Amino acid sequence: MYGKLIKGGIAVGKILSPEAINFGAKLGTELLEKQKSMVKIPDLKDVPIDEALRILRDELHLTPTSAVANPSAAYADESENEVMYSEPRFGSRVGPGTTVKVYHLTQEVIDKSKELAKNAVHEFKVPEMVGLTIYEAREDLEQLGIKVAEKLEKPDLKFAEKEDGQVTKVTYPNDHKIGSKLRSGDRVSIYYVNEEVILESKAIKDQKSKDRQAVIDKIGKVSKDVSKGIYAGTVDAPKNIAKSFKKPFSSNKASSHKKEK
Repeated sequence: MYGKLIKGGIAVGKILSPEAINFGAKLGTELLEKQKSMVKIPDLKDVPIDEALRILRDELHLTPTSAVANPSAAYADESENEVMYSEPRFGSRVGPGTTVKVYHLTQEVIDKSKELAKNAVHEFKVPEMVGLTIYEAREDLEQLGIKVAEKLEKPDLKFAEKEDGQVTKVTYPNDHKIGSKLRSGDRVSIYYVNEEVILESKAIKDQKSKDRQAVIDKIGKVSKDVSKGIYAGTVDAPKNIAKSFKKPFSSNKASSHKKEK
């Protein structure tokens, strides 16, 4: 039933039985179907609790329950009945029917949050946010009493390999770098990427690769043509090599002359 796969006279592995292959294919199909059926919990922050429960129950076929959020200085300016976070967190992928606990504000929680913002100022070490999802970072900071603003990054080569919702940096609202510590009541900006930004960043990366390859191909062609000429005895090597390579870099040379002037 089992044999060896021979390549160049060397056994490199075993040939699986048809039963094992069929089992693997079935398992892969089941995993794929399960992945397709997963539901992403949407970002429901600041949505009224009744509307949030309706969305989860009627549109996404999950099992939502409501709960009251704990007071936080970050909630001092929020409104009653607004959703703050959930368990599992916003952005998580869960199976159909999964129970999702949705935390919202009451007026009592808001009043306590205002007291915290007024009287209880705590200083703490800045937690590591880069690499988390925007939902995780926002929730963690708000529960520490930090007021958060979200900012979407612009497409850039460096974002091509990021994941949807991933945090790229955290700064003060004026974009100044945050030190090693924050205090409750501070305001910060969380920068993140979404699928659209990632796709556009990948397009930038692909174009850059194509441009670089075009330059390499052009230099290779020039070198090949010059080599043929030298071999045939029809090219004066030193002069023509310099002349052939001059064109691809002419723009750079022109710009350097301008700098010298």
